[in-house]
Amino acid sequence: MSDTYASFFRYLRFVVPDMEDEVFQAMIPVLTVKTYRKGAIISPEGKVNNLTSFIDYGVVMPYNFIDGKKHVYNFFFENEFTTDYESFLTRQPAKYGLEALEDTRLINLHYDDLQKLYQRFHKLERVGRLAAEAQFLRLVERSFSLQSEKPEERYLRILKEKPQVQQRVPQYLLAAFVGITPEALSRIRARLAKA
Repeated sequence: MSDTYASFFRYLRFVVPDMEDEVFQAMIPVLTVKTYRKGAIISPEGKVNNLTSFIDYGVVMPYNFIDGKKHVYNFFFENEFTTDYESFLTRQPAKYGLEALEDTRLINLHYDDLQKLYQRFHKLERVGRLAAEAQFLRLVERSFSLQSEKPEERYLRILKEKPQVQQRVPQYLLAAFVGITPEALSRIRARLAKA
């Protein structure tokens, strides 16, 4: 098994423990690796997203602009997949861009290659189904959070789910994710520190 893809293959074997080495060998020729500097746009809005990407290291933020304001939708870290999943599946222009918040290394798989691998290896289809289910649950939770939780509750939720955001995501982006100003987030943090 290639060291270049070791973290990705460990993840796949974690999800499907009986994944055969043959699957990994078939994937090696079609995987690509790309490193992005902090602040780089990995994938822009408006362009079809052809890649699903496994984060070997770094932080990726999906975002878009509405009326000139940057909206932040999540933060993805090591051992997670990232893509504009809707664009990836529908082959339509992406509604979200992806930005590297740190130096980031991605292991990429092109849509066409993934479809061919799915046809050959049903266990890989299982990984795809589980990834789709996880994405769906994230969207449901985000929708619920935005509709029914107060900003402080949204902040506490992201800290619980992804505690690394405190050290690795700038406060102004964390505030944008929560849906408040950086100053309001500072007040929430100060209040929680006293509690």
